[in-house]
Amino acid sequence: MDEIDKKIMFELDKNSRRSIKEISKVLKLKKDTVAYRVKQLEENKIIYGYYTVIDYSKLGYMLGRLYIKFQNTNLEIEEKIINYLLNLKSTFTVYRTEGQCDLAIGFLVKSLEEYNEILIKFQEKYKKYIYDKKVSIFINWIQHYRNYLVEERLRDYSGLSTGKSEKMNFDNVDVEILKTISENSKFSLIDLSKKLKLSSMALIYRIKQLQKKKIILGFRALIDYSKFNYEYYKIDLEIEDLTKLNQLKNYAKQHPNVLYEDITMGGSDFEFDAELKGSEDFYKLIEDLKEKFPGLIRNYKYYKARKIYKYVYFPEN
Repeated sequence: MDEIDKKIMFELDKNSRRSIKEISKVLKLKKDTVAYRVKQLEENKIIYGYYTVIDYSKLGYMLGRLYIKFQNTNLEIEEKIINYLLNLKSTFTVYRTEGQCDLAIGFLVKSLEEYNEILIKFQEKYKKYIYDKKVSIFINWIQHYRNYLVEERLRDYSGLSTGKSEKMNFDNVDVEILKTISENSKFSLIDLSKKLKLSSMALIYRIKQLQKKKIILGFRALIDYSKFNYEYYKIDLEIEDLTKLNQLKNYAKQHPNVLYEDITMGGSDFEFDAELKGSEDFYKLIEDLKEKFPGLIRNYKYYKARKIYKYVYFPEN
């Protein structure tokens, strides 16, 4: 990869529905050059898909999180536990991790009662293998773009905020549209209108309404950061003075490697996710935080994502 590839990825990460013509105009490149580069990025699985960012809270869902630390297990037992979690329709994501926990699991549920029932059933089966667990609920989940791909003048620090909105009105046709485009934001309007038996004009109108209601927040690229030697870190901070929380939020927002801010109930004071060039960059980030905010950070925990078993883009249940 070179700087041109990174700029193209950045543009697709911001809006994966941009045409080759639009990207070539923004980057002042020939259309043939952009088309060839995108094809190479896709064939090499550096870009391995495109998805639609949907605000699940506006569909009546909340995101619950469970951290698990194992005890008294072997690989076979851990595989059974992971498969159990993967087969739950409420499971949003399952990560194998190293650091503060062994597994990080997200659940999309419609109520606290539903979430509690899921946790009880899980513990009835596997509690003896759980050394420690931590349960939390997402209040807000803010997504940032991969600003580390480009030089500072090209960066975009706006974010996509999910999880804190009131439920919006939608119908079964809207649900079918969202299901279909959730895993492929490069959808063809013609093919989609045929599949859903809608006119192109009716489909365009509905998608625009879903965007207006901010049920659809954006269209992004799935990028394999490991192909260019980056790793995924989740960092949780406990801080001394909560009145200075906004200073940390501004720091995270302006940091080019920070991809997510997680605002949770039951979690840490401040949580964020970053893609970094290994442990050296991770510790540099921690040192930078301590230097910029002396005495503020009481302690920190982290995990590094080792393997993603599941990640869904639209609720299954």
